[in-house]
Amino acid sequence: MPAPTREQVFQISRETVINSITNFIGNRIDVIPNFQILDLIIPVERKIRSIVGGMETSLGTTLWEPLAKNLASLNGFEVINENLPKPANMPANLQSTLQIVIEGRNSNNPVFTSEYCHNRIKEICQTFVDNPINDFVKAPRGFGVDIWLRKSEINYFFDTKTVQPNVGALSKCFEQVINWYAFFYSQFPTQSAQSRIVFPYNPYGEIDFWSKTMGGGWPLEPTNEGWVENEFWDFCSGVENTYQIIHESFISISETGDLEEIIQEIFYGN
Repeated sequence: MPAPTREQVFQISRETVINSITNFIGNRIDVIPNFQILDLIIPVERKIRSIVGGMETSLGTTLWEPLAKNLASLNGFEVINENLPKPANMPANLQSTLQIVIEGRNSNNPVFTSEYCHNRIKEICQTFVDNPINDFVKAPRGFGVDIWLRKSEINYFFDTKTVQPNVGALSKCFEQVINWYAFFYSQFPTQSAQSRIVFPYNPYGEIDFWSKTMGGGWPLEPTNEGWVENEFWDFCSGVENTYQIIHESFISISETGDLEEIIQEIFYGN
């Protein structure tokens, strides 16, 4: 399947943004927020802040996730709309390996590169070819996969994150990537997987994202475990500079006023 055209990427981006924001507002339109003391002084501003804050927090699931899946579908990816489960009882050898690679990375041991950690986990999981694990359960909270794509017999796992992560969040991101490999290879030891944490845009413009991120993103390994902006969007769509097209779709929506009526209703309606 050929990659989509830039016009197709623009149209699917525009439609996804409109649908995502419309659905979010539709689900909030009748919600009566809890009383805050500032309602007595700046009720309209307080309401707007609450709605916008909720929208910002939910961008991963309400916008970036459906947009990535829509673009990937256009580009010939199979979208797996399932959860990636974990073994009900994590085998001791796999649990020990997880702890070793996490501690190795956290101690700045240069041996524990992304490639080494991935290969070590897959190697341990080869024991499950002849002795398969039969009991799997839902992954614990915070370790789920937002976007699961498959193409050319490779499974890709992604989770979108805030573009201004703190050190604690970055440590959790690394643990997510490593655990996804453990979850997947414990069930499919002979298959192939790649995992990335996604920062959907660069808030620093032309300045390198990692240079402005706390600790340079450590313990997450840039590129091999973390993707920024077009590293992810170009991969999904197969079109160069896809984020710039997404950016253009936002501007187009603002200029045409397609969302103006519903935004006015939720922000300023009675």
